[in-house]
Amino acid sequence: MTNTNCLADVRCPKCGQEDEFSIAAVIPCLVTDDGSDPVGDHYWDEDSATHCPQCSFSGKLKEFRRMPPLPADRDGLNDDRAAWAGSALAKFMLVTGTDEEDALSDLLADLMHWADRNGYAFDAALERARGHYEAETAGQPPP
Repeated sequence: MTNTNCLADVRCPKCGQEDEFSIAAVIPCLVTDDGSDPVGDHYWDEDSATHCPQCSFSGKLKEFRRMPPLPADRDGLNDDRAAWAGSALAKFMLVTGTDEEDALSDLLADLMHWADRNGYAFDAALERARGHYEAETAGQPPP
């Protein structure tokens, strides 16, 4: 079954089941000295603790997200390339304080500013980068 609602793109990375999970949710409560009463709706996010009741695998919800198939890896280096970019992005996040959700777009915008100040044509560099990416993922030899 392909889930399209609360569990869209969620499956256990260990056993593959996708029917039910235990996900730690947050619910606002009105708390007094006598106790608490739930108020409003509950929610969870990609960092919520998640557990598969079928195989007992546990992790963060983002670890249960089904990743789209990766493109071809002509020379077996695309995992390394992604790791290099991840290191640069992590350093950028550390220096700027931006969060993971905004980091890629913020870094690209800042690279545009850098290109302006250093005499580079950002759009031309981006087109060249697309060409490199296509060559690295299409199984073609590099130019």
